[in-house]
Amino acid sequence: MNARRGFTLTELMVVIGIIVVLLGLLLPALAGVFSSGQMTKSMSNMRQIGTWMRMYSSDNREFIVPSQFNYNGNAYKGKVRSAASPPLGEPHKGTWTDILWTVFEGGVFPETPSTTGYDYRFDSPDQALYDRLGGDLENPFRSAALNKRNAPAPGGTGPAPPGGTEPTPFGSGAQEIGQPGYFAANNFFNVDQDVDPEARFYTTGQIKAPERSMYLVDSVAGETIEDEPEPFQAGPTLGPSGSTPTLEVDFRYSGVCLMLFLDGHVATRGRWENLDDLELTSNPGGQPTRGDRVRVRDLTSNQVPE
Repeated sequence: MNARRGFTLTELMVVIGIIVVLLGLLLPALAGVFSSGQMTKSMSNMRQIGTWMRMYSSDNREFIVPSQFNYNGNAYKGKVRSAASPPLGEPHKGTWTDILWTVFEGGVFPETPSTTGYDYRFDSPDQALYDRLGGDLENPFRSAALNKRNAPAPGGTGPAPPGGTEPTPFGSGAQEIGQPGYFAANNFFNVDQDVDPEARFYTTGQIKAPERSMYLVDSVAGETIEDEPEPFQAGPTLGPSGSTPTLEVDFRYSGVCLMLFLDGHVATRGRWENLDDLELTSNPGGQPTRGDRVRVRDLTSNQVPE
């Protein structure tokens, strides 16, 4: 009778080595598939937002949904976001998410203003609601990919510390690693006159190049992003986390971000160095071209960047 022969230690190590090599080859591919799936879902959310925006404009004399506003009682249906226990005399404010959530009846949750300070019939989901419902909440106004870093601290001095500026409903200061990433609206459309005395509504007819004019972009900083260089520029890298002092845009899908344009289409953009570069480039590699240039500022101007 032949004795049964087992694996030698050398053979076992060879098999383990082969498995490790195969895993090394497969994991990047699987990560790419996962990232692609997240981007597909996020693009679907952005397209839905674009549809709701066009419906809103059609029903409201072609006014574009403002990025940020101060509720004055006559501009929108129902109540809009109000900060929990706002300081005496401070107005209730909100963003584009609250308008679309309210007008298109995004959802109703059991929390009430008397217990949380928010009325989720009219307030879009926020960090407090995510903390209670976790993965059971799908928000059409957020990315399918999670935040991997916090927003930079005000002033561009590095990542904001834990317990920093409240992230919602406005921009800069979000402390939401592990929660769905923000879509930030171009604050060119801010109508809060407390922030800008000259703020006003814009209509679709005033936008000179809607197919180039950015409305939403992936961001870590909140529901709005300023139409100025600082939030868009990379600046020097700080520390091993790769966080940057001013960058609020998040390239969360294998090095690209998503943008929703005012004509309703969604596109990807690769990394850039500053806002001037972005307004002159369009291809995923970020190299200057003379093609479909992104517009973030001066959207009513006839002058197009060269």
